[in-house]
Amino acid sequence: MELVVDANVLVAAFLRAGTTRELLLDERLTLWAPEHSLTEAERVLTARRLRRKLGELLPADVRLVLTESSGHVRFTSATVYQSQMDQAERLAPHLHDAPYLALALHLRAPLWSNDAGLKHQSVVPVYTTQELLGLL
Repeated sequence: MELVVDANVLVAAFLRAGTTRELLLDERLTLWAPEHSLTEAERVLTARRLRRKLGELLPADVRLVLTESSGHVRFTSATVYQSQMDQAERLAPHLHDAPYLALALHLRAPLWSNDAGLKHQSVVPVYTTQELLGLL
């Protein structure tokens, strides 16, 4: 099954061992993400509010763990899905969600995200982690 992965899934896999991390490595899934997803996840994980929770992890350590846990994800340049950005921006609840929707439109694949706002559009199917487990 092909899916586009939202950065919130990468963050969840980093914060909690278990289902999300296992799904990121599941061979039954072909996973795609915009290339900036690692940077977005890293920005979230190194923000002040999480810094205390993560202890003394340096940004380089965060990047290393993110890279390792998302080794099965195919990161894609914005030039690949640029033609879908106008439609994606109209569909996206927030501008930062548009690249994920654009890549999903380009690939004609569902989006794996735990962001409830993305479900308010009906063009791209959006699966939460729990819904994805049910499909598998």
